[in-house]
Amino acid sequence: MAFENIKNQLRSALKQEINKTLSKSGINISGQKKGTITEMLSSINRSGGMARANKYEIQITPPNKHPIKDVGTISTINLHCSTITMPGHNLEQQVQRLASAPAREIVTSHTYAGNISASFYLDANLETKSWFDAWQELSFNHITHKARYYDDYTSIMDIYQLGADGERTYGIRCDEVYPATIGQIEYSYESTDTIATLPIEFAYRKWTDIDDLKSGVPFKDGSEEFLGYSYEKLSGNGVESDFERRQRIQQLFK
Repeated sequence: MAFENIKNQLRSALKQEINKTLSKSGINISGQKKGTITEMLSSINRSGGMARANKYEIQITPPNKHPIKDVGTISTINLHCSTITMPGHNLEQQVQRLASAPAREIVTSHTYAGNISASFYLDANLETKSWFDAWQELSFNHITHKARYYDDYTSIMDIYQLGADGERTYGIRCDEVYPATIGQIEYSYESTDTIATLPIEFAYRKWTDIDDLKSGVPFKDGSEEFLGYSYEKLSGNGVESDFERRQRIQQLFK
């Protein structure tokens, strides 16, 4: 009985908040059907509720050459992630105009938006910082200061949205990830009850949806099929054009 009362109170409060929001937006709901709010609540219930920004999980897989790869350390670092951004996706456009007709913006390519911004809670020994420092140092030689091979310091990162029950509801896999920027640690005598955090900017190449949320298998295997090189016939470059190739083949059967 008490549970039903609490449920009805929450439903009433939610209706009031929705009414206020719609009214501020200039939407008059007095003339709408009475079932509009009920239908909205039903749709929220059917979808399992709204996504919560504090319900997330990450899984970082270090490169093969990382000196610290024990499961306990990696699990602790994943749990200590206090904030993270799920990357976006951009379409590159180009304006196309035919004569005096209105212009169109057509898609010419696509890119993956920005870096992945994250922050991590720090332990008293700064072992989390040391772990990321060791990862970053895989990218260059300390003596010659020259960059090392790309595959030596890139790896993968999985980011999941969790439901109210803590189960994974959505996830992406970011490929070729590495800590491009390890930020500063801010100290202050006034911050007596504040936990120190380490900001990190992760660079990555692309991301794909994860199909199996339990095993973390991506929707696509990430492999890229090589379709061959394309050549353009230019004066003096020795490349045979399609017309020349057809003529040569016709000569063979004469």
